[in-house]
Amino acid sequence: MARLRTASLTLGLGLAACTAPRVDAQAPAPRPAADASTPLLAPARIAALPADARAAWEAYLATSRAQRELDREAMRRELAALGRERMAPASKHAGFRMQKTMTAEWLRSDAGRAQTRALLTWQTPSGGWSKRLDMSAPRAPGTAFGTEGDGWSYVPTIDNDATIEQVRYLGAALAAGAPAAGDAERAAFERGVAYLLRSQLPSGCFPQVFPLQGSYHDAATFNDDATANVLTLLRDVADGRLGAAPPETRERAAQAVARGVECIVASQVVVDGVRTAWGQQHDPLTLAPIKARSYELVGLAGKESANLLEFLMLQPEPDARVQAAVHAAAAWFRKTALQGLRYDYQTGLRAEAGAPPVWARLAEIGTDRAIFSNRDGVKLYDWNQLTDRRSGYAWYSYEPASALRRYERWARTHPAPGTAPAAVPTPRVTKQQSPDAR
Repeated sequence: MARLRTASLTLGLGLAACTAPRVDAQAPAPRPAADASTPLLAPARIAALPADARAAWEAYLATSRAQRELDREAMRRELAALGRERMAPASKHAGFRMQKTMTAEWLRSDAGRAQTRALLTWQTPSGGWSKRLDMSAPRAPGTAFGTEGDGWSYVPTIDNDATIEQVRYLGAALAAGAPAAGDAERAAFERGVAYLLRSQLPSGCFPQVFPLQGSYHDAATFNDDATANVLTLLRDVADGRLGAAPPETRERAAQAVARGVECIVASQVVVDGVRTAWGQQHDPLTLAPIKARSYELVGLAGKESANLLEFLMLQPEPDARVQAAVHAAAAWFRKTALQGLRYDYQTGLRAEAGAPPVWARLAEIGTDRAIFSNRDGVKLYDWNQLTDRRSGYAWYSYEPASALRRYERWARTHPAPGTAPAAVPTPRVTKQQSPDAR
């Protein structure tokens, strides 16, 4: 098993220094920072931290427990008033998303106001929303806030853009001058932003679920662009482009974005002294890449890394560390582009001469080979060997092509030290993106 080494990168947050994960090229994969049988935020791991970092994490965990109890106590009161002991199941749905038809005029219409009133009822007392939930009608008292597991799984979450989309919707409704419930609408928007700020890990990234749910959900989550999407929303709040948040909230959002950028830079995996890309999940304490579900192995994530690269390039005044991270990620994408393959989420992979470049969803650290797995967790190097995970999961991605086109423009004003801006043309391809089955 390879030995994981780290290179310190101080975050300037009053916490212990976070690190950029490093691996030896001769080894096939790094050792995860936490054993698979040990919870990522186990008491023993927290106790082993330096005093200042330990205090920050203990406060964060206490906040998580308090917010969890806030949600559960509210439901207990609802059930007691109804004389019931069990929650009624909520209706499953693809999930709530802002639609092009939700214009300012629509938001002011009767239909728009009805949707806004319904959305408010699905917000948890802790301030977020769940996923895969039908929010077209109001939640009845005693109805679960989520549809996963026992009704408390993924409650609330940022997975599949949950909470992010609802906060954006409320911000748009406020901008449209479409109050559906008086002060309740603005209060819900501010509670949603406060929820996201509260959920930020002390290391600067975001967990998939907060209050914390355990397992890989507690990791610093880049999978499905979770951290990047939250930070993009918070940047819009900080810049006054969303919801006209009060000055103190805008300042807190700006600080959260700065911390998030630091976490992204610190999480970039370094192989033999060379920065590469990012994993789908990283250990919340050490920022080493880790696995999630059985078929989501430790590796460098093409799709998610492309969107992290895009986010870093949108920073208005990138410092030397951010610029170095961007140049390195772009170089890694150019190195790992796959030719002669066509991938479609529905029909799968096939050979095709002249097809535009495509990238593996997961690449092995140290070799950059595409890796796959069925639900048994066994690493495979051939997509054709997939069985139960052959469909329903996006194993290849075209997103890096768009990121590289942006990089070509970005590098003209931010050239790599000692080099002229690269002028390698990147073919334009049709973006193919489908939500993973979760």
